[in-house]
Amino acid sequence: MKLFRSDLEQRISNQFFEIAAKSLDLGDLQLAESHLKCTISVDTLSHGYRVHGTIESMVYETCDRCLVRFKENFQSLLNVILTNDQSLLNEKNIDVIQFTDTEQFIDLSPIIHDLVLLEEPIKRLCKNSCKGLCPACGKNLNETTCTCTVSKYHSRWDALKLSLIHISEPTRRTPISYAVFCLK
Repeated sequence: MKLFRSDLEQRISNQFFEIAAKSLDLGDLQLAESHLKCTISVDTLSHGYRVHGTIESMVYETCDRCLVRFKENFQSLLNVILTNDQSLLNEKNIDVIQFTDTEQFIDLSPIIHDLVLLEEPIKRLCKNSCKGLCPACGKNLNETTCTCTVSKYHSRWDALKLSLIHISEPTRRTPISYAVFCLK
């Protein structure tokens, strides 16, 4: 998505843009719509421009607990400064982009790409109260109850058992408990 210097100088306000999802190369992120909706405003600063707004779309996600596919509203905030002031340009100010007086446009596509991918949640849930799948039969516990009996969970770590050992030290008034792993 390109913003021309003339747009920046006119200080556009709440300008609506549609960005083709294919042009951003979003990897595995599946949009429910073919375009991202972007609303942008521009403020003039003494050293450049501040570009801010929102990026929105509907995305398809798969719940990490119950594996159900669901649609979710996605929204990210855009807030960058375009400047030719060298004192603001450094590695710590990642939201400051060099924009010299000779450039006629700025391509915001890489920034929007990064913002969209950074907003992807680490854990995707269809709802906060999702019960997930039964570990025994695999039924979705949000839709039905199962009659599986919960058996003792067997793990490769069963050989290690936690034991408490009470140690009395002559210099202490009360005994101390230490947790120790013991091999069976």
